[in-house]
Amino acid sequence: MKLQSKDFWRPIIGLIALQPLTIIWCMMFNISYFENLGVFSIICTIYLIPVYAWYERHCEAIEDTKPVGWPY
Repeated sequence: MKLQSKDFWRPIIGLIALQPLTIIWCMMFNISYFENLGVFSIICTIYLIPVYAWYERHCEAIEDTKPVGWPY
């Protein structure tokens, strides 16, 4: 499975977009961002790169085989 640009950038943009909410969450519950959620967010982002790649290929394969609608 070859990674495309969108497979790489989608989780990175998602990580950036979620950081304000994550920081607010940490402030509300007095959680250290860097000791807890910061590292976890980065690990999740790296994990999601191949997951998004697989998902995109899977959806494309389903759309190619189904005449109308997805996936029903």
